[in-house]
Amino acid sequence: MTWILTFALAAAALFLAVWAHLAFWTWWLAAPGREDERLTAITSDGWYLTLGRRRPRGARRGPPVLLIHGIAMNRLALDFGVERLSLAAYLAGAGMDCFSLDLRGHGGSRKGDSGTARGGSSRGEPRTDPRSRGDWTLDDYLELDLPAAMDAVAAATGEARVLLVGHSQGALLALVAAGRYPARVAGVVALAPPIRFTEHAVAHLRLLPVLATTGLTRLGARMLAPFVGLWHPRGAALTIQPREMEGPVFRRLMANVIEDLPRGVVEQFEAFIREGRFGSADGQEDWRQRLSDSLTPALFVAAPEDGLATPAIVREAFERWGGEKTMLELPAG
Repeated sequence: MTWILTFALAAAALFLAVWAHLAFWTWWLAAPGREDERLTAITSDGWYLTLGRRRPRGARRGPPVLLIHGIAMNRLALDFGVERLSLAAYLAGAGMDCFSLDLRGHGGSRKGDSGTARGGSSRGEPRTDPRSRGDWTLDDYLELDLPAAMDAVAAATGEARVLLVGHSQGALLALVAAGRYPARVAGVVALAPPIRFTEHAVAHLRLLPVLATTGLTRLGARMLAPFVGLWHPRGAALTIQPREMEGPVFRRLMANVIEDLPRGVVEQFEAFIREGRFGSADGQEDWRQRLSDSLTPALFVAAPEDGLATPAIVREAFERWGGEKTMLELPAG
């Protein structure tokens, strides 16, 4: 009995230490968004998606902007709690009405009855949280989440069309959505869209299914947040270049932005790699081949040290695009 009691006490002490570590650093590194308003978009299958709104400062310019985050992130990636690093805050300062979206299972989005109506303030919280299931795909984002988000933006602004600005996975979604909903999309800004992957990237992406199965990406990021910068896994350099980030900002990004990897989305990306295509989960649509059918104006942005969407890959997307287009490759350093 003595060893059982000793084991139980040790386990309890370890649990309390982990809980205290997570609670303290989550509080210390908190960088909540500073949006002017928080809205809810309701999908046809019952998801309540959070939209953080930044109203335009000064004279209003252009159509409303819908910001779409990348895989395993949330809306704070594009509206970070540090104002000088918030894309939404910058665009609002330039006179644009910005809405940062949490896709299903990310950030403040939940499935269930939150007691809010589309376009209303999301002060309530839904009663269920199936985030850990992650059985949705990119098709669900395209067919359910983005239309609901665009409906909410239209209800809030009275504008029928939006400018889609997406990063990485969000850029892929924006490009496909422009072809699917041409009457609703005024233009696209695609920040590093990975329409295919290099062999180097594929070698490191093989870890994603394991991370998706464990469902510990979000928890792990928050646990490790205080220590980032001391050591950086080589594979992580595909998407994050620590030497280009301030240490406090990097730590707050880990503690506030990273989310769990949805299993269905990861399986879809696995199929892209295995089959050499970029398309719907059922294999019926090849989205990469249909980029040339899109006539919406688009800006493609590439960064020189992006290991996931290299400038060559972004340029391929640019060259395939059928509408008016511009390519911007950021300088090194």
